[in-house]
Amino acid sequence: MLILKPKFGFDVSVEAEITPELATKSEDKIRSFRVWYGKLEKKLEELFEIEKEGDEKKIVLDGNFSKVKWIGMGMTDGEIIVRGDIGANCGAFMKGGKIIIEGNADDWLGAEMKGGEIVVRGNARNLIGCAYYGNATGMQDGRIVIEGNAGNYIGEKMSGGVIEIRGSAGDFIGTEMKGGEIVIHGDCGYVGGDMKSGIIKIGGNFDILPTFRKTDEGWMGDVLVKGEGKIIKI
Repeated sequence: MLILKPKFGFDVSVEAEITPELATKSEDKIRSFRVWYGKLEKKLEELFEIEKEGDEKKIVLDGNFSKVKWIGMGMTDGEIIVRGDIGANCGAFMKGGKIIIEGNADDWLGAEMKGGEIVVRGNARNLIGCAYYGNATGMQDGRIVIEGNAGNYIGEKMSGGVIEIRGSAGDFIGTEMKGGEIVIHGDCGYVGGDMKSGIIKIGGNFDILPTFRKTDEGWMGDVLVKGEGKIIKI
């Protein structure tokens, strides 16, 4: 297991493509692992206190990591536990393993995710499970659970997997959705714009576009793109 703690409060963003694989490396390789502090390339040991306990594929991030981006990018297995807030792009391109965030998460959580599980105990911001700008497909598989509230553009262009928001969310939920499932237990704004397939389940109030037709099961659409998605009130 590898435990990392920030040595000081970061004035600019840190780009650190850290995965549980790093925990299996030697201490020398861990300490010399390269990250970006703003425009400056730094060794991991220059920014973080490092403690290694065995070779288990597990990383504990202890402290305020709200300005640390790309944690868990592309990870395939193992576990990351964040004892605080996390920065943008956490779990992007993730294929397996598990990330637990005990605080809040920034934008692009689980972007273009292909497997694994992310759990956020607090709130998350915008663009959860979305495609990066210019790309055709967002989240393809896996599971993201937000125990608090979430922002706008949840699951845009997603084609598989499950996103569950146990609180409320913002606008533009499931835009251009191609498959998978989004569950929002609270309220949200507009849902399903240009939706082609998939299911959106909502427990609270929400806004529906006129391009969805009412059925016994809920609403089907978006008819503007000949879509067969389902929006269901739960």
